[in-house]
Amino acid sequence: MEVSVLVLLVLVVPFAFGFQCTQKHTNSYLVIDNDAGSDDAMAIFLSLLFHEHYDGPELVGLTTARGEHRRAQGLPQQPNCFENCKQTAYQLDIFQVPIYRGTDKSIVFSSDLTYYHGTDGLGDNNLTYEGLAPARNVTAANALIEASKLYEGKLIVVTLGPVTNVGLAVALDPDFLGRLKHLYVAAGHIHNEVHVEAEFNARTDAEAYHIIAENATPEKVTIIPFSQVKDHLDLSKEWRNNVLGAIDTDIMNAQNLFERVSQNRSDSWRSLDPAAAAVALCPDLVRTKKYYTTGIELCGDRRGITTNMESDKPNVGVVYDFQAADYQQFLLDVFAARS
Repeated sequence: MEVSVLVLLVLVVPFAFGFQCTQKHTNSYLVIDNDAGSDDAMAIFLSLLFHEHYDGPELVGLTTARGEHRRAQGLPQQPNCFENCKQTAYQLDIFQVPIYRGTDKSIVFSSDLTYYHGTDGLGDNNLTYEGLAPARNVTAANALIEASKLYEGKLIVVTLGPVTNVGLAVALDPDFLGRLKHLYVAAGHIHNEVHVEAEFNARTDAEAYHIIAENATPEKVTIIPFSQVKDHLDLSKEWRNNVLGAIDTDIMNAQNLFERVSQNRSDSWRSLDPAAAAVALCPDLVRTKKYYTTGIELCGDRRGITTNMESDKPNVGVVYDFQAADYQQFLLDVFAARS
């Protein structure tokens, strides 16, 4: 009997997480609202692999937000987000996940596009793919509303870019947030003497962030500020490239190409989107979560600055600190799961 147990352990342990998540996602579903940069691609890869190998929530849709890279050829008023989502889906061989286009403008004021992840958002590798699916004939905001009804109480929504689509969904349907299992918003900073500028996702559609904050409750909405990723998940490029990036799979090889441009813009690796996805998939990765009344400045020089005030009536949970070593192990385990 002792020998049998030992053999069983030897067989099981290599396939177990180095870090164990206690969160169960039975009958849970996921929509990722994203602006389709290289960091979004990693978050989508992470979510699909976690579902595939660790019983994570089922990805039932991708919605595209206004991005920070070039506008697609032949679509002068549409950023390249949709095409990039299709390329990401291609790497995972998942053509059944529907992709819904969002608006190419913010609710009130649309700022200029930037090129942090390259002019195409995925590292300027000039990759082309055949047989990619067309967009669904439903707008992103309406798709979010319909998904919240179809999967009422079971749907997790993660936003990785400007929150226009979710802001519109809340404005169109005030019961939208109440039907979700949870909304995770990767946006904003906890502002201090180090983090003084407005964060991109929050600034790009401040009015949409305001709409969400005005309707949020801490039971339904968690904010993942970029400032906290910068402060607590400031990982070395050596680890990113030579440990995580050395996982020899088609997915990681594609991700390495996608980050070719963005990695040259920083001395370390501090990526908001995979961190936000990881928190949604495995909340145990959060070391400290605080509860604040969050808002956003809409006027003047402080436009886009998020505010987080201690209050006896908070409207959101805010991820303040992470289990950094566990997060690194989580990434290694999930990305190595598919050979």
